[in-house]
Amino acid sequence: MADISISPEIRAFLDSMTVPGVLSTIGRDGGPVTSAVWFGFVGDDILISTPATRPKARNARANPLVSFVVDTKEMPYRGVAIEGLAEVVEDPDYALVMSIAHRYLGPELPPAMRERWSSTGRVALRIRPHRVRPWNLG
Repeated sequence: MADISISPEIRAFLDSMTVPGVLSTIGRDGGPVTSAVWFGFVGDDILISTPATRPKARNARANPLVSFVVDTKEMPYRGVAIEGLAEVVEDPDYALVMSIAHRYLGPELPPAMRERWSSTGRVALRIRPHRVRPWNLG
């Protein structure tokens, strides 16, 4: 699988979407495990923060194949599905999770968020796109 770039049109769509995306990982039994997630970016890579012990992180460590979907919730439906490999990245100073939270909540974050993050020990999943499938984006 080769990494690919996200086109400017798809990136503009993703930048405009502050709804949860849907992440699917492969569970211990080989079946899909799907979660609604907030997301951000590092270049063309999708970034998702999660507690280090949650299934998303465990599954990505065991099998990095993932699928990620973001779509509008109203007609005319538009969206993008991204398939790729997820790397689990440590986030000891919470910089990655903060960048995602600021994207959804703006510059002022609730003080309790950092307390919650520190109690869970967070990591980030950095998804490198290998296949990008948009619909109705242009």
